[in-house]
Amino acid sequence: MIDLSLNRVYWEYAQNNSWMRPESFVSSQIVPSIGIRATPPMFTRRGTSFHNDLTLLVKEFAKRYNSKYRFVLALSGGIDSEVTAETFYQQGIPFRAVSQQLFDGTNNHDILCAAKYCKDRDIPHKIINLSMERMVNKIIPEGVKYGQFTHSYSQIALTNLFHYADNDEILIFSGHNPDFHTKIGIGWWEDSPNIIKYAINTNKLFFTFTSLEPIFCHYAANYDSKQLGDKDNTFLYDAFPHLKVRLKQTGWEKNNKIIPDLEDAIRENAAYKYQSFITWDYFTLKYIRKLFVKEKGLTL
Repeated sequence: MIDLSLNRVYWEYAQNNSWMRPESFVSSQIVPSIGIRATPPMFTRRGTSFHNDLTLLVKEFAKRYNSKYRFVLALSGGIDSEVTAETFYQQGIPFRAVSQQLFDGTNNHDILCAAKYCKDRDIPHKIINLSMERMVNKIIPEGVKYGQFTHSYSQIALTNLFHYADNDEILIFSGHNPDFHTKIGIGWWEDSPNIIKYAINTNKLFFTFTSLEPIFCHYAANYDSKQLGDKDNTFLYDAFPHLKVRLKQTGWEKNNKIIPDLEDAIRENAAYKYQSFITWDYFTLKYIRKLFVKEKGLTL
C-alpha cells in the first residue's frame, strides 16, 4: 500500500527518533548517512510502465483529496514537473500552476516552456518573481529556521512558493527523485526532503510523487552519472512522447556570479559544514563494513 499522506515524512534521526534534526547533531563527511535513516521498507518495486504507475498514483491521490483541497503544481519548465502536470491534465483533474522566476529573469528560458505548456492547455498559470534581496533577507533565514536547510540554495528558493499557496491548497512538487552517493548508494541528500520540514513547521500542505516507491524506482533504474541530474530522461519522453524534448537544465545556469553570495548567506544562518545523506540502514552498514575492512587491511 503506497502512503499518499500529505507532508509525508520518510526519515528519522537516531539521536531523537524524530524527523527534526537535534540541535547537537553532527554531520559526518566520511559517512554522511550516520545518524539518519530512511524509515520505509527499502524501495524495490515498480511496474513495467512509468506512465501507468504515475497515472494510478495521481488518480488515487485525486480521489483522496479532490473534494477537500485544491491542487497547485509547481512547474519549473523541465520535463520532470511537466509529466506530473500532464498526468493531472490527461485525467481531467483541475489544478493551477505556479512557476518561479529567479532574480528578474535568469531562468526565463525555463519559464517560457512552462508558460507555453499552460497556455496550450488553458491551465491557470502564475509566474512569481523571487528577488535576490528577498532570497537573502527572508527566504534563506526562514528556510534554515523552519526547514533546517544547510546547503542547497535551489531547494531553499522553492520554499518561496509556499507564500503563494492558500490554506486549502496542496503544493505539489516533482523534485524528490533519488540522489546518488558514489560510495554509499541511493537515497536523498538531506536538503531535498527538508522542504517537508518547512511545510510542516509553517502549516502548509506539500506532496511529491517522485519520492514514492514506484516512481523513485523508475528514476533509479535510469541513473546515469554522466548526465545532468544523474539520470537519462529518455524514459520520461518514452512515456509521454508528445511532450517537447528540451535541453536538460537546472534553471540556475545564469546565476554563477551570485551563487557564492547565496552560499555565504546560508553559511551565516546554518552552522552545518556537511550535509547528511538519507538512505536505508543496509547501505550505511555495508559502506561502514567496507571502510573497516579497508582500515584493517582485510579482504571480504
